[in-house]
Amino acid sequence: MTQKISFPDAAGLYLELGSAMLTRVSSKLISGFQSAFLVGEETKLDYYRARGIEHTKAGRYIRALPLLELVLEQRPQDLETTLHLGLCQIKIGRKEEGIKLLEAAYERDGSNPNTAKVLGLAYAQAGEHERALPVLTAAIRAFPENFGLLYRLGACLDHLGRPAEAVGYFERALAQRPKAVKVLRALAYALEQLGERERALACFKQADELEDNEKIA
Repeated sequence: MTQKISFPDAAGLYLELGSAMLTRVSSKLISGFQSAFLVGEETKLDYYRARGIEHTKAGRYIRALPLLELVLEQRPQDLETTLHLGLCQIKIGRKEEGIKLLEAAYERDGSNPNTAKVLGLAYAQAGEHERALPVLTAAIRAFPENFGLLYRLGACLDHLGRPAEAVGYFERALAQRPKAVKVLRALAYALEQLGERERALACFKQADELEDNEKIA
C-alpha cells in the first residue's frame, strides 16, 4: 500500500467486526479463536471494499486508495474493486497505473458495460482518442443517454478529424444538459469546421451568455 488507512475507516472496521463477531458467536456459527479470526478477515475485506467504493463515488480518492489496494491484494479477480482502484489512481495522477488496471479488467470482462464506460472515459481524458473510440462506442450502446460518454465520444471524433460525426454526439449530450458550456463550445468548433458559420456563432453566443450569467450569479 502507498497510503495509510485513515483512522475513521479503521475505527469503523473494528466496530463492525465486533458486532459481526458477537452475532456469529451467539448463533453458534463459529467456535474457537482460529475460526473467529478467519471470519474476521473476510469481514474486514468486505468492509474495506464497501468503504473504498463509497469513498471513490464521493470523490475521496486518497482515502479510497489504500482500502482498495488492500482488497485487491487479497482478491485479485474482484472486477468492481479493480475498476474503482483504477479510477482512483487516474484521479490522483497515477494515470499509467490506473489505465493498466482498467485494461486488465476490460480484457477479463469486455462485455461488461461498466468496464467499457470507465476505460473509455479514462482513455479520452488521457488524450488516447483512437483507443477511446471503440470502447466509448461500445459503452454508449449500453448507456445511450449518458452525458459524459456522449460528450467524450464527440470530442474524440472531433480530435480525430471527424467533426460531422462529432456534431451528433454533442447534440445528444446537450439534450441531457442544455446549459453545458463546454459542449456548446465544442459543438460550435465542430460546426465551424463544417462551414456552418451561423449555427456555430449561435452556439458561441449561447455559451458566452451562460458563462456571463454564472459570473453574475
